[in-house]
Amino acid sequence: MRTASKTFPTAQFELLVRSYLDKLVEWDVVHQFAMAHIDDEYLPEFQRPVEDLHLMFLPPVRHDAETFQERPQIKYLLDVLDLLKSDVAQFGADTVRQREIDRMAGEDPSKHAFRAQYRDRHRRR
Repeated sequence: MRTASKTFPTAQFELLVRSYLDKLVEWDVVHQFAMAHIDDEYLPEFQRPVEDLHLMFLPPVRHDAETFQERPQIKYLLDVLDLLKSDVAQFGADTVRQREIDRMAGEDPSKHAFRAQYRDRHRRR
């Protein structure tokens, strides 16, 4: 049974991810945070990069080779998040939120189904 949804703590997660890239925290720290917030709702204006980052940290372990290959993707998603935060500051949260909702509505529905399946695979039983 699902409880009432909470808003995903984007700022805290972003700080952890940046700390992971700077080798200040281990994979497991970010993984534990990601798992603790597996059912939280994302703010629509930041959902695309934050959800992608969140899903990357659901697996309990990462091998060095995988981590090396993912670092550029993590940096790219953080750059997208920075751009969205800049847009919110410039145009307002409501404008960016609606733009992002419209963009996500135009995505292939299978993308959302695959993400839900991936999340379910990593959910603690």
